[in-house]
Amino acid sequence: MIWRIVLGWLAFVVGLGLAVAAATVAGSYGFPTLGLQVILAVVTTGISVPLIYLLRRYADRRPWSGLGLSSPPTGLPYFLLGAAFLALLTAASLLIGSALGWLEVVALHLPVPTLFAILINTAIAFFYEAFPEEISFRGYLFRNLNTRFPRWIALLLQVSLFVLAPVALTAIMVAAGIATWDQITADYIINLIAFGTLLQMCRILSGNLWMNIGFHVAWLEMVRYVVVPSSSALIEVQYNSPLGAYLVNIGSVVIGIIVLLTWSLRKKNRVDWNRVEPEDAKQVS
Repeated sequence: MIWRIVLGWLAFVVGLGLAVAAATVAGSYGFPTLGLQVILAVVTTGISVPLIYLLRRYADRRPWSGLGLSSPPTGLPYFLLGAAFLALLTAASLLIGSALGWLEVVALHLPVPTLFAILINTAIAFFYEAFPEEISFRGYLFRNLNTRFPRWIALLLQVSLFVLAPVALTAIMVAAGIATWDQITADYIINLIAFGTLLQMCRILSGNLWMNIGFHVAWLEMVRYVVVPSSSALIEVQYNSPLGAYLVNIGSVVIGIIVLLTWSLRKKNRVDWNRVEPEDAKQVS
């Protein structure tokens, strides 16, 4: 099991690393920003996801469906559920922040350039971040970890591997002289921990990775285009305190963790966090 975990983690890190390398080379030739983003998206998904598929089929010898990724038509309601959950958490964080005086909602806008940017960035975010990350971490790695460890331990280990991925990649890039440690901040690590925890809880409670993917994509668009202190945002905010920005960007995720944890402990259909889920060893044809 350990070697499958290592290979699954490497599948994502290698895919992301090669994507960054390809984009770096393309950037040196003057490729536009959008072109670089497309390269990152195509290479990351084009390498990581097939590698995970091969591991699942030939190393695990178990069905792809065991990762929780259904067909797109079946997964669409879960995708929309994830996006709607993020919308509710964002609304809650804005209300709480306004009540505490940490932020103000200045105005609502509907700028066509921003809508167009969201449309394009949604596709890029899907293939560069949401899809390969959810397949790799909340899908493959968690599923393998949960065959040996209780759910809560598997969740913690998945989060640790999720945090380790960008740290390891940054270390390689620093050694190669093409990056610095500036992006690995305490805020960034906290964000990864909270984000990885919430997304894994989405997978456990819904049973479908499409909820994770919907939440993941929606969160990325929210922090980039929707709730931003700019007149180009859909919801223009003014932060009266640094706590306001933390509340919207990270606090909303923490609120989500509390909501899902509370929901998992309800009397009806209570989640057994100590459950270990071995998989049928039946060979995949």
